Amino acid sequence: MTAISSFTLSDNQLLKPRNYRLSHPSLLLSTLAITILSLALPIMTLQVYDRILPNVGTGTLPVLIIGVCVALFLETLLRLCRSYIIGRAGASYEHRISCDAMQKLLNADLSVRGHYGIGEHLHRMTSVRKLKDFHNGYSFIVFTELAMVPVFFVLLLYIAHILVVVPAVVLGAFIILSLMKGTKLKTALHEREIVDDKRFNFLIESLEGVHTLKSFALENFFRRQYESLEEDSTIKNYHVTEATSSTFNMGAVFSHIMVAGVIGFGAWFVLQGYLTTGALIATLLLSGRMMQPVQKALSLWVRYQDYTLAKAHMLEILQTPQQYRPDIIESDASHLSKGDLTIENIGFSFKNPDYKVFDTISLSIKKGEAILISGGQGSGKTTLLKLIAGIYNCDHGRISIDGKDVTEYTHEDLIAHVGYIRQDALIFRGTIRDNITGYGQIAEDMAKEIASLLDVDKDIAKLPGGFDTFLNGDSTDNISVGLQQRIAIVRVLALKPKIILFDNADRRLDKEGYTRIYSLLARLKKKVSMILISEDRNICELEDRHFVIENKNLKEAPLPFSKKNITPYKELRL
Repeated sequence: MTAISSFTLSDNQLLKPRNYRLSHPSLLLSTLAITILSLALPIMTLQVYDRILPNVGTGTLPVLIIGVCVALFLETLLRLCRSYIIGRAGASYEHRISCDAMQKLLNADLSVRGHYGIGEHLHRMTSVRKLKDFHNGYSFIVFTELAMVPVFFVLLLYIAHILVVVPAVVLGAFIILSLMKGTKLKTALHEREIVDDKRFNFLIESLEGVHTLKSFALENFFRRQYESLEEDSTIKNYHVTEATSSTFNMGAVFSHIMVAGVIGFGAWFVLQGYLTTGALIATLLLSGRMMQPVQKALSLWVRYQDYTLAKAHMLEILQTPQQYRPDIIESDASHLSKGDLTIENIGFSFKNPDYKVFDTISLSIKKGEAILISGGQGSGKTTLLKLIAGIYNCDHGRISIDGKDVTEYTHEDLIAHVGYIRQDALIFRGTIRDNITGYGQIAEDMAKEIASLLDVDKDIAKLPGGFDTFLNGDSTDNISVGLQQRIAIVRVLALKPKIILFDNADRRLDKEGYTRIYSLLARLKKKVSMILISEDRNICELEDRHFVIENKNLKEAPLPFSKKNITPYKELRL
């Protein structure tokens, strides 16, 4: 029952979404065709200046012009089609890898998940857009065009002879300086990422606790803190912008140097008779055309520095250890659940294996049995319930429901078997209807049946929006804490699970809500299996057995309260 992860896969396999295909042959053929067609203008220029104008071949000139126009039209058409392919592939990649990353986060093994803040997670999810240029075919096109540069050199050598040395020297110097600039840019980008992570975390956490900040009049203090983080971020952004702009400016400078060099030395060669005028103009055009893929490669190299950081962030998400949930074609129907629970010699620890929460715990519960678990603060009571609910995976041992290991259930089947009622109400952003039905995953009539038993429907009817009342899931909601708790309980019990885990969920309830919850638990006794964690005497009365967590083990103990001190169920106001 240990968590498994994707560390065995290579980085390229992890960064390749499911069902994502890219047509490399079509991109290769289109790029080669565009490169060949782009040679039409330099070759026509060479023919016009060296053959047509000296020999006054007016009959050939229109044919050349028409041929060049056709070549330019085809080149433009191919570029548009190639841009469409790249754009569509990039959008598809961004969508699919984002979905894969979200699935990894939702299926993460929470016991070993990295302790990143909310802001850091949001920042890491934005890394997707920085990856697509290296997975949508654009980088493939750049390298293909770069591979064609030797062809241009050969053509230049044939046309310009010794003059080819000028563009070769300029390109060589340009490439060397670009590599040096790229290292500096990578350092600046890394420093900016660190500062931005801190800023995002501070911003999200401040917004989450804005009501607390205002109640303690801490606005000015937190504003100064954020100003300091914003200042650091601005400085790092300036360094990144400076490094990026200097790199691109260097490309423009070298482009001008190449033009000046070709014209200067070429003019001298023409005067000496070593080179024709047409050859000089063709060399100038080819040099500029040869510079384009190199400048694209430079742009890609600059973005690659950002890509490496984004790739590391995305791999952290995609390599998140997962809870094992095999794909089960035939799901178990919830009404077939019996409610038998068996725990066999389980052990558990969080990220640090040297500190164990449990050594070896065993427990067996039959249908209709209710047990009470108690223990000191931090003894692991809630952790044990989360292990049973499948939220955590135990290090060793086995937890089975109706004879089947919990890791062999899908998430949908597991929540139909096990209902985990938390101490703190978990309210999602959405309407009350969304919350009680799990955004439509639970039949509305089933949810409203439980809502009626807990009188939730009566309280909701008093709200202006009824079941369509919108909730933010925070302290700004205009409903009571007790009603929030009952709404969360409705969502858990709507699927009528046969095993109920009750984790001090009575603490946030008002008197009326407490009465209804206790009434429902009492009615469910003998019909379901219950594990109770509570200090309330009435709820403790529901137990059949009592267990205590001591020294990382579970031991059976006498009942904690005598019957005479417990308010009988029949005396409670229903």
